[in-house]
Amino acid sequence: MAVFECKSQEQDDKRSILERIEVRPWWIGGKRGQEFAIGSGGNFTENSNFLIEIIYSINDVQFFYTRNFVHYVEFDFSIAERQEMLDKFKSGERDAFGFGDMLPETSIHLTRENRTYEEHGEQKSYAHYRLELWADIGAGICHESPGMRMINIKLELEDPQPGIEFMQQLLCEVADLLAQKHPDPAKIPEGSSDWSFTKLVYQKAYDQIALDYEEHYFSEPPLTEMFDAWLDRIPQEGHILDLGCGHGKPVIARLLERRFRVTGVDLSPVMLRRARLNFPNVTFVNQPAGGITFDTEFEGACSLSSLLYLDPIDLSHGLYRLHRALKRNGLLFLHAYDLHPNWRGLPYHIALDQWIWGWTYGMDEAVHALEEHGYFKVLLAKDVTPEEQRQKQIDDWYNSARENYEEQIKQSHNLYPIREPDKSKPPVLSYKYAIVAQAQGK
Repeated sequence: MAVFECKSQEQDDKRSILERIEVRPWWIGGKRGQEFAIGSGGNFTENSNFLIEIIYSINDVQFFYTRNFVHYVEFDFSIAERQEMLDKFKSGERDAFGFGDMLPETSIHLTRENRTYEEHGEQKSYAHYRLELWADIGAGICHESPGMRMINIKLELEDPQPGIEFMQQLLCEVADLLAQKHPDPAKIPEGSSDWSFTKLVYQKAYDQIALDYEEHYFSEPPLTEMFDAWLDRIPQEGHILDLGCGHGKPVIARLLERRFRVTGVDLSPVMLRRARLNFPNVTFVNQPAGGITFDTEFEGACSLSSLLYLDPIDLSHGLYRLHRALKRNGLLFLHAYDLHPNWRGLPYHIALDQWIWGWTYGMDEAVHALEEHGYFKVLLAKDVTPEEQRQKQIDDWYNSARENYEEQIKQSHNLYPIREPDKSKPPVLSYKYAIVAQAQGK
């Protein structure tokens, strides 16, 4: 985490104030080749977008927190070029260095301004430094054009060195992101990533749909077979945590049928009221995934259509907390959809007819998140899309692509070649997957 601190001088009638800015880069926009869509634009590539946390504290008390995206015009962000720019700022060859160059969107910049003043009839000059952060909340939350909803933090500096060190650390952390190295939640102060916005948005959405919400996971043989094979590996009458349990059906019902002890966790109080009516003898806890406090209590844990829809920050904390909750060699079962493999973005969007701050991951990304910090070893990762659903997706894609092809042929007048869609070579379409992983290092 890049940290900048600024302490005011103590005066007779005023105590000194310590201001701290912390910026944590967490994730690049997506996988290689994905389009990244956010705000009013959708023409960015994955590695020109970084998800960051911004934390502003006063006297060690968090005053402001947000998550945001830093965007770049260039499509191949070069660490070497950025390092050269920072070196030139240090030497005085450049008057600015920073991150974010897309209009007035989210940005972090350190600037130098040469000023002059007159003293005893003599012109004197000095360099004035400023560290400035702009957070464009409109692009992520309101889908606005750049600069329509902005939050600004501006600090004047007498000495540029702390600002330079802050920028150097930030550059090193962005380099880690491009190398697929992400922050380890075990090394982050507890609670510092808490964001009431994501928690309350999810809670409100699931409270709204709680009475009508239904899932039918075990009507599909590929998922059912994989789930039951996972259960066969857990000791008889073992204790299983269902994270994001909702009202408990059908997952908790299936666990109880197999005589496991169960604890359910969910963020929605309304979902849990329904769950307690369905299963009065089961313990239910109202907590977010990244806030569960269990310690080495469970032989198994599962999360179906829940954990893998959190953004990378909440997902990372959730995986860390699950690792702490499981006993030695405890087994984890995850299930999710990769809804749009070819693009990524719009974290605040419609899902289940509600506004939700969310994310989706490909199976390979989920595997990497599980194994990166050594919390889990993935034993099995599998596409569990039923064959009839997959074939329908291919048919729908082909019919749409064929219509588009024929329309293009009419309009082109044979002036340029147009590729005919090949039904045997469909693009990567949405799919369902499941993962079994084992807790490590217990």
